[in-house]
Amino acid sequence: MTAAGYNRFHDQLLLSASTDGAVKLWRAASISSAPPAAYEFEGDLGGVDGADADADGLVKEYDDHEQSVFGLVWSAADAWVFASLSLDGKCMISHVPPAEKYKILL
Repeated sequence: MTAAGYNRFHDQLLLSASTDGAVKLWRAASISSAPPAAYEFEGDLGGVDGADADADGLVKEYDDHEQSVFGLVWSAADAWVFASLSLDGKCMISHVPPAEKYKILL
């Protein structure tokens, strides 16, 4: 791993970068300051039940870079947007997938 960062608005979201050019978005709800989600309804939340909504793990892998990624930063203006910078100077702007965003907000 070459870089890591947490989302200051939603601290259960973490980013990691590596020398293989991958940027990974992780959910770490078990160490978050946010209270666990409590679903009081019957039914489906886009294929996720209440037990899985707070499970830690990989949310998405972004493979837009061809070289080592050494810089990551979350946007100060939008809690769902982040940038990554690779060794060749390529800067990518990415966002948290909508399904993950709604798990956090709902």
